[in-house]
This record gives sequence, C-alpha cells and structure tokens, in this order.
Amino acid sequence: MRGDFSYDVVVVGGGPAGLSAAIVCARAGLSVILLERGRFSGAKNLFGGVVYTESILSLVPDLFSEKRLPFERPVTEEGWWILSENGVVKITHTEETRRTGPPRAYTAFRARFDPWLEGRAREAGVLVVPKVRVVDVLREGGRMSGVLVDRPRSWDRPEPAEVRAPVTIISEGVNRILTRKAGLVPRDFAPEEVALSVKEVIQLPKGEVEKRFGLSEEEGLAVELIGEATLGLPGSGFLYTNTTSVSLGVGLFLSDFAEKGIKPYELLENLKRHPVLSRLLSGGEILEYGAHLIPEWGFEGLPRLCGDGVMVVGDAAGLVNPLFREGTNLAIYSGIMAGKAAVFAHERGDFSRAALYLYEEAFRQSYIYRDLKYFRKLKRFLRENRHFFEIYPEILNQVLHLYLTAQGRAKEEVFREIFTLFRKKRGLAGLLRDFLRMGRFLRGW
Repeated sequence: MRGDFSYDVVVVGGGPAGLSAAIVCARAGLSVILLERGRFSGAKNLFGGVVYTESILSLVPDLFSEKRLPFERPVTEEGWWILSENGVVKITHTEETRRTGPPRAYTAFRARFDPWLEGRAREAGVLVVPKVRVVDVLREGGRMSGVLVDRPRSWDRPEPAEVRAPVTIISEGVNRILTRKAGLVPRDFAPEEVALSVKEVIQLPKGEVEKRFGLSEEEGLAVELIGEATLGLPGSGFLYTNTTSVSLGVGLFLSDFAEKGIKPYELLENLKRHPVLSRLLSGGEILEYGAHLIPEWGFEGLPRLCGDGVMVVGDAAGLVNPLFREGTNLAIYSGIMAGKAAVFAHERGDFSRAALYLYEEAFRQSYIYRDLKYFRKLKRFLRENRHFFEIYPEILNQVLHLYLTAQGRAKEEVFREIFTLFRKKRGLAGLLRDFLRMGRFLRGW
C-alpha cells in the first residue's frame, strides 16, 4: 500500500464482482486498490458450481487463447433430477459443444477461478491487498470517502489505516455489513430472505467420473436436485462433475432450517443416502465440506445500488437468480457496470449519487433487472406452494414407474390407477388450482 493510502477507486472484496469492477477501472487508467479479507481472492468462497463464459468473455475477450483455463469441465449435460424416496426422474439436455463452438458454461471452483481473475486484475494495474479486513466506512461532507481497515497506518502509528478514494465499490458478499453502514440498505436480512447451502466435494477414483455419469473427459454434468433432496421443502440440491470429483450440495431457506429443526449436515447426509446418489458416490473421499449463505431477497429487497461516493455489486446487492443457477455471471456484469460508472464519475470530476447513477441506469436496462422483476414473487410462490416439492416429485416417480413397467396388466387398468393416484394425492380441484397458479407465476402476475 502506498504511503498516502489515497486512490481513485477502492474496491472491497475480491470476488468476481469486485475484481470485474477493479479491472474496468484500472484499464481506464485509474489507480485502484482492492482489499480482500482472505489469503487470496476466492480463499473464503465455498462455491463449486457453474460459471457462464459469456460474462467472462465480456471482461476477458481472449479467454480461449489461454493454455490452461481456470475451470473444471465444460457443461455438456444439464437439467433436473426429480427425486422420490427411492427413485429419480431425470430431465436433462445434452449438447455437443465441440460442434457448436466454445462451451457456454463450465463447472469451476472459486478457489481456482478467482485467483485467475485476480491475476488479470494485477495485469491491469490493480493493487490487490489480501488478508485485510475493512472495519468501517469513512465519510467527508456527507459523502463516502473511503474505508477504515484493521491494519496499522505504519510501524510507529498503530491506529487503523484509512484508505481514501472518491469512489468505493462494495463487493462484500451476502453479509452486507458495509452496505448498511454506507446507507444503501436499511436493515439486515431476515432468515426467510437467505438460503443456506451446504456442500461437499467428493473425490472419486481415476476415471470414475466418466464411467459413473456417462461422460468423456471433455464433458460435464450439472443438475439441480428437487423433491426428496430437500425433504419436500422449498429449495434444491445440486450435483456438478469436476475433473476428478463431484460437488454435491443442498440448500433451504434459513428460516426452514430453524422452523423444522433440521441441521444442515443432516440434510446433506440424507441426500447422500438416497439409493441413486449413494451408488454414484460409492467409494468417494470427502475433500471439502462447507456452508454458504445465498441472498434470496429478490426484487423487492434490492438495496440502493449507489450513493454519494459508493456503489454495491454482486451478492451484496442480492443479484442472484436461483431458478436459472445465475450468480457468478450476474456478479461479473454488475462489476463491469459499476466500473464504467466509476470511470464516468472521474471523467466528470463528480462523485455524487447523480453521477454514479449511471450504474443503476445500466442495471435497470439490463436483463438482470428484468429477470428479478419478472420473478419477484418467486419466494412467496415457493413458500405458499410447498406441495410442489413434496407431493409432485413422488407422483411423477410413481406415474412413470406404472407407465414404464410391464406388469401383465391391461393398460386401461394402468391408466385408471394413474388417474386415481393423482386424485388421491392432490385431487382434481387441487390439480386445477396448481395449474392456474403455475400459469400465473410463469406469466409474471
């Protein structure tokens, strides 16, 4: 850190959103410091999921010229596995990426992806300072003017150092402490506004990922697990194949863990005991276990994205779309938009909210805003229609079992039994109501 601790832009957090914002600013010639709490960018992230190449290419156009990409496997098969107590219905789509151009998504580990992106930031001129914690915000004349960190100012001055900049970009993740202190959000999140996801990385013997999941070395699987995976509660599990391992996890609203008295590790262990998954993971070695909060406050809980001298990006802004497995890409896009607004503010010499509002304007014109608005009732829909996770996965598995099994019975009897199953499990009136509810939800009503 330079002796005067003054920069054009200070970025708090070395995730994809913060790194993207820092890269954009540094490439425009601004002096940028990025403060990261972990030993390196990605050190404190437990993400082991899917990243989309389109967002990365918008920041690193020469991505595919690199000899070693910061990913695990290209995603060639994806979709949903709908679990009952003993069975699974698989709805997946497979794409031959080698014939259609570069893969549109990869499985990845943030502990590998983020350091790669940090390297790009350093190449652009960003000063990355790891193992430093931001403890407070600084204000000057009513405007945010930087941050206070837990490092001493110098060897002979033990007081916390002040890192000043006319623009601060907050990328602190779901625990939006600084976002509140900056006045961009009025309160902390409630338990029903976040999901808790627990995950393991399970190492399989050499060649077993390909053998067990029907893949080549250049193919990957990414599926969401619904139904028994969450004990019939609103939420989902996930299974992603890595180079020689599998990322398996499951998440619920934090409030459901509390209300039902379910421990996160118990939920994951229950998922691992499912007959289908138990067979697929047999003989695996657990390499990593962890849990992570995911923002689910949605459109209605969006914070103010900017204020005088400050902007917020990524998870701290709640930019997650769980229905479409979007998070990392939204973080990158938000970082790019915020970075451009910071450059614009420096060109004008105006760091007020009016100048930084360029970020919010770009956000409101983006598909991210449109999607969050369209699915603004998702959380309420899930919580009011829990039977979609409890009843229908079991019905679907039983129906297909009846339909696909030769039982020495007349098919008229089989169809009658299927009809009776629907009537007993949900009732004709219930089926009609569910159909109408789903239709209204998908139309954005």
